[in-house]
Amino acid sequence: KCNFIWRIEQIFSSQCISEFKLIDLVHWRDPKKSGVVFGVSLLLLLSLAAFSVISVVSYLLLALLCVTISFRIYKSVIQAVQKSNDGHPFKALMEKDVTVPPETFRKHVDVCLTHVNHVLKQMSRLFLVEDLVDSLKLAVVMWLLTYVGAVFNGITILILADILLFSVPPIYEKNKVRVISFNTASVILASCLNFIAALYKNDFVYRHKIHNFAKLSRSSKNYHFDQ
Repeated sequence: KCNFIWRIEQIFSSQCISEFKLIDLVHWRDPKKSGVVFGVSLLLLLSLAAFSVISVVSYLLLALLCVTISFRIYKSVIQAVQKSNDGHPFKALMEKDVTVPPETFRKHVDVCLTHVNHVLKQMSRLFLVEDLVDSLKLAVVMWLLTYVGAVFNGITILILADILLFSVPPIYEKNKVRVISFNTASVILASCLNFIAALYKNDFVYRHKIHNFAKLSRSSKNYHFDQ
């Protein structure tokens, strides 16, 4: 039981750390890291929009090989000219342990399995119509997405989402006071309009009652006069 609780705490702590790092990136806490992530992700998406996945992966690996091979030859030439014995230029990186520990692998598998089970449970609930309203909402969303798919493809939507993800949070932070004041003003304006509408409605009902009362009074007078 203690091991199970410890594992759950580790999973939630890793999720909180990853969410915190993502928030730091999209809010541009470190402009260099955010700029690199935004530039690389946008360049990758634009490349996937223009070329196939195989071409993009091949070009990326080829560019990486060109950089490492060029740097290796450059360092070898420098060492030959200077007659130094510095060794392999990537020795420090080669000595690093790049293997994935079993605990880390199991932890990420447990997190993925939790999300997969949740998605499968929700899909079975929606598609087997456990709740009719939720299933109808899903049908409406899917129907609207057919129109979105007719205008945009998946890569275009991902490009727009990437741009919005890295541009909306800093803009909101800079204009947070204006947004809050605008929301407050809109709430106050809506309340005033509702109050005016309620007054108008009550006045209309009051006038309608007076009109009916006057009409009823006139009809009763005419009845007595005929008598």
